[in-house]
Amino acid sequence: MILPMLTVSNLAVQRGKKRLLENLNCELPKGSSLGVVGPNGVGKSSLLRVLAGLDNPASGDVAVKGTVAYLPQDVNLKSDLNVLEMVLLGRARYLKWYQQPNFLDRTEAEKWLQVMSLENLAKSSFITLSGGQKQLVLIAQALTSECDLLILDEPSSALDLQNQEKLFSILNELREKNALTIIFSTHDPNQAYQFCDQLTMLGFGHHQHGRCRDVMNSQSLKEIYKVNFEEIEWSNNDLKYFLHITNNVIDSLNR
Repeated sequence: MILPMLTVSNLAVQRGKKRLLENLNCELPKGSSLGVVGPNGVGKSSLLRVLAGLDNPASGDVAVKGTVAYLPQDVNLKSDLNVLEMVLLGRARYLKWYQQPNFLDRTEAEKWLQVMSLENLAKSSFITLSGGQKQLVLIAQALTSECDLLILDEPSSALDLQNQEKLFSILNELREKNALTIIFSTHDPNQAYQFCDQLTMLGFGHHQHGRCRDVMNSQSLKEIYKVNFEEIEWSNNDLKYFLHITNNVIDSLNR
């Protein structure tokens, strides 16, 4: 029996006086993944902060069996630290306030710099990096913590296509080999469909949750994003691709 890493019971999320989400229930087994999709302002970041234990729910419960690392959406940090020092911050949970990182801590940090192909930037100032490089450094920092549950808020928003593919390949390997449990938000439905076991789709005043391939379809995407999607299926396997069709394209096709 695979025990749940995360159990969410009758969860409600609120920002200020505005209720964003009501009655979310789910169990996320160890080594599985959950995607969160929805339009801007619907409450994706607020939900992730509650799941990470940073904010209290309006009501309901969140139970986590293990340690959590959380990467917020905003990577525009002002820091004089170099890249290696930034990644070493992920080891802080293992150090007492007076301790310095030791050889093993540095080895762990250097390992993740290499995995992210950032080793050549180890001594570079963090503040001089591009947005995508900063994002990769902070993901390396989170992984250096050796967490059980990794929560990422739009982790690929600043990444080019090659680094997006590399990131999700790394995360998939960690999920399969290390049983890392992963939650992330995204505006790319195909990322969620290809990577996630479960999916929470947030709309304004409503949500859907379930097995990703049961919940996501062109109609459910249209309901939350208010734009048109077309499903493209590969007949030889269970793969789909969701193509956003703009009104201009629809008009030109109908002429």
